[in-house]
Amino acid sequence: MTHGHDHSQDHHHSHSHDEHAPDHHHHSESEGQAALFGALIVTAIFMLVEVIGGYFANSLALISDGAHMLTDIGALCLSLFAGWLARRPSDHTMSYGYQRAEILGALISGLLIWLIVGLLGYEAVDRFYNPHEVKGGWVLGIAVVGLAANLISMRMLHRHQGERLNIRAAYLHLIADALGSVGAVVAGALILWTGKAWIDPLITFLFAGLMLYGSWGLVKESVSVLMESVPSWVDFKKVQADLQGLTGISQVHDLHIWAMSSRQAALSVHLVSGRPARELLVAAQALLREKHGITHSTIQVEHPEDTADCAEC
Repeated sequence: MTHGHDHSQDHHHSHSHDEHAPDHHHHSESEGQAALFGALIVTAIFMLVEVIGGYFANSLALISDGAHMLTDIGALCLSLFAGWLARRPSDHTMSYGYQRAEILGALISGLLIWLIVGLLGYEAVDRFYNPHEVKGGWVLGIAVVGLAANLISMRMLHRHQGERLNIRAAYLHLIADALGSVGAVVAGALILWTGKAWIDPLITFLFAGLMLYGSWGLVKESVSVLMESVPSWVDFKKVQADLQGLTGISQVHDLHIWAMSSRQAALSVHLVSGRPARELLVAAQALLREKHGITHSTIQVEHPEDTADCAEC
C-alpha cells in the first residue's frame, strides 16, 4: 500500500459522532422542539393581549413590547422549522446534511430584531416631538401580564438553550422581550405617577438598545459559522501542535477546522510520516476525539518521499 496522494486509500473518515449516543441525542432534540412549541403558544396568546391593549392604552412601549413578541414568534417558528430541517439526513445534493439550516435560522432571527429596532426607534423619535396621551394604568396591568408570559416561555426553554444555536436565538428573543415587559411596567408606573407622556418613547429607546445588544453575539456567531471560521470552542494552534507531537510525524499541513453546526466541528489534514498509515490514523483520531472533541475528521497520510513534488508542503 502506498501512502502518497492516493485519496482512495488514504482518506479515512471517522463518523464516531453517530456511534456514541444517538438515542439520548434525539431525545434531547425532541424535548427541545417540544419546549419551543410550548413557548410559541404562550407567546402568541400574550402578544395579542399586548398589541390590542397597547392600541387601547395608546402606548408605544406596550406596542413595541408586543411587536417584539411578534419577533419572538418568528424566532420560535424559525427555530422549530430549522430544528426539523437540521434533522433531515444528508442526500446527494446536501452531502453534509441540513444542519446549517439552524445557523441560517439564527442569523435571520437576529437580523429581524435589527429591523424591528429601526422601526421602533423611528416611531419613538416621532413621539418625542409629538407626545400622545398614554393610559398608564392599562400599560401597567398589561405589561405585568406580558412579563409573566415571557417568564413562563423562558422557563420552558431554559435548559435546552445550550443545545442548539437556534434555541439560544429564541431564548435571547425572550430575554430581550422580558426586559421590554419590565420597561413597559416601569413606563406604566411612571406615567401613572407623573403623568408625563414622553416617558413612553424614552423607555422604547432604552429597550431598542437592549434588543440590539442582545442580538449582536447571535448574528456574529452565525456569520462566523457560515464563513467556515474555526469554531470558538476549538484551539487551532493547540490541535496543530498536538498532531505535530504524535510519534513519527515529520510534518502537518493543509489543516482545516470548521463548524458544521453550532456544536459539531469537522477537520481535514495531511500528515507526513514514515509510520504505518493505519496505526497513525487510529492515534490521530483518538487524539482529536478525546482531547478536542472533534469526531468528524478526514486525514490523509503521506510518506516523506512523496512530498517532494507537493506544492503545499
